Amino acid sequence: MLYETEHGVYLFEYDRDNDSSAISDYLQDSIEVVFEIAEEDYGVKPEEWQEIPDPLEHCQDDWIEPVRIVGRDKGKPEWGKLEKLVSGSWVPIIE
Repeated sequence: MLYETEHGVYLFEYDRDNDSSAISDYLQDSIEVVFEIAEEDYGVKPEEWQEIPDPLEHCQDDWIEPVRIVGRDKGKPEWGKLEKLVSGSWVPIIE
C-alpha cells in the first residue's frame, strides 16, 4: 500500500492478504520512487495499483478499513489498543 502525505510517500509492507497493520513502512520523496521500489521488489507495475479512499480523521494510514487507536480522537491515545468502525459504531479490535 502507498500513502501520500505532505512529508512524502509511504510504502507500507504486509505479510498477509487481509486488512491489517503493516509490518514495515518506508518514506520516500516521490510516488515515482515508490513505484520503482514496488516494481523491483514485488513485480507490481504502476498501472496495477488500485486507488482506495484516504483514511478518516484520526484513523491509521496503513489500514483500508477505518481503524484508529483508542482515545486518539480525544487526544489521549491508548497505544496498542485499536478500534474499528462497524455499522457506525467503534468496536475494539482484539488481535
